[in-house]
Amino acid sequence: MKHKIVNVIVDAQERLLGYIGQMSYEYAQLCIKADPSSLLGYEEVINGQKMRMEDLARVVVHEEENDNDKIDIYPNDPGFLPCIMGGMMTIHPEMKFSLEKYEEAEEDDDNPELKYLRLTMPEMNDDRRKIILAAIDAIDEMCKANHEKTKVKYAAQLSTVTLSESAADADNAKSLFDQLFSNYSQMREELTQQQKELVDKAFQRYLKEKAKEDGINRDEKGNPIGTTLKLED
Repeated sequence: MKHKIVNVIVDAQERLLGYIGQMSYEYAQLCIKADPSSLLGYEEVINGQKMRMEDLARVVVHEEENDNDKIDIYPNDPGFLPCIMGGMMTIHPEMKFSLEKYEEAEEDDDNPELKYLRLTMPEMNDDRRKIILAAIDAIDEMCKANHEKTKVKYAAQLSTVTLSESAADADNAKSLFDQLFSNYSQMREELTQQQKELVDKAFQRYLKEKAKEDGINRDEKGNPIGTTLKLED
């Protein structure tokens, strides 16, 4: 296959991949689960130098099923802790913030050098679930629209560069081109479905925790179950 055809397909692929990357980043900002990607937008200027989270702290995500909604941030220098906390409150005010002590710290030791920041994802109650699902649909539609615009643009370019090619070569190039867009469409759909499944898992966790608090069992939609109405005579 000639370089000019390959260049069109490769350029189209890079554009599609960029939109998928942007969609993944935007999904992480919804804070459905603990994800270090949600911190990528954080920057601080310290002593005239622009610094990101990886420059200031070590980030740990809990893997345990009952604790995987938490991110722990261990500052490289205790002096970084206040600015990190301030930055997190700015970019993710919906999170819960708490200062935790290192394991080696004594219970009554209030030394700030022995503390780190814990971020807990906001609870997925019914109101938040509806908002997040709407946001997921909007992000998905934007990515889909960008993919469709990209397809129109590069299909025109492909038609131009294959004008002088044989019918067989032109058909082969178009087949590869169509398969490329089909693959990325499937990738987009799978990523979106994954996010919706994460929302459902977070919502089910919320219902279980709520049931423990109020002593009422609820179905997967949050409606009370196992109760009966008492009719008066």
